Amino acid sequence: MPQRIIRTVNSLESEEQFLNGGAILAIIGVFLPWMSGEWLGGDSITYSGFGFYTSFLGLMVFLLALFILLITVVPLLGGPVIVKKRRREIVRLCLSSAATLLVLSALSVLMKVSFEFTRMELRFGIYVTLVGSIVTLVYSLLRFQEQRRSMGQELFRHPEDEEIPVGQENLFTPPPPPPPPAAPEPEDHRLYP
Repeated sequence: MPQRIIRTVNSLESEEQFLNGGAILAIIGVFLPWMSGEWLGGDSITYSGFGFYTSFLGLMVFLLALFILLITVVPLLGGPVIVKKRRREIVRLCLSSAATLLVLSALSVLMKVSFEFTRMELRFGIYVTLVGSIVTLVYSLLRFQEQRRSMGQELFRHPEDEEIPVGQENLFTPPPPPPPPAAPEPEDHRLYP
C-alpha cells in the first residue's frame, strides 16, 4: 500500500506536488505555536493556530488547506472526484488566496497583540503557515494560468498543425504526393466553321 501511494504521488506533475506540499505545510503550521510568552498574571502560555484571538482564522486556514489537499488526494486513492477537472484550478486558486489572506490577517492581529503586551512574542508556526499558504497560492496560480493557456491552444489547434515529437522525426515519413493528373487532350478550336 505505501509503495502504491508513493508511485501515485511521484506520477503527479511537479507543480501539483509543490501545491499539495504547500497545503500540507500550511496544515502542519496551524498545529505549531503561533504565539507565546507571559500573560498578565505571569503565567507562561503558548497558543497554536487553534487558540487565542485567532482561533477562528486558524480553523478556517486549516479547513481551506485540507480541502485543497483533498481535491487531489481523494481521486488518487480511488474516491469520487470532488471538483470537476475544468473547475479544479480556479477553485484551488480561490481557496489558496483566501487561506493566504486569512493567515495575513491572523499575523496582523498577533503582531498588534505582541506590540501591546511586551512579554508576548510571535512564534514560528504562523510563519510556517504563511509560507505554506504562499507556496500553495503561487503554484495554484501557475496551474490556473497553464490551464487557461492550454484552453486557448485547443481552441486554435488544427490536425494539420500537429508537430512531430523531437525523437520521432525519422520514424514518420509522410506519404509521397500523388502524381500529377494526366494532361488533357488538346481541344480543337477552329476560327471558321
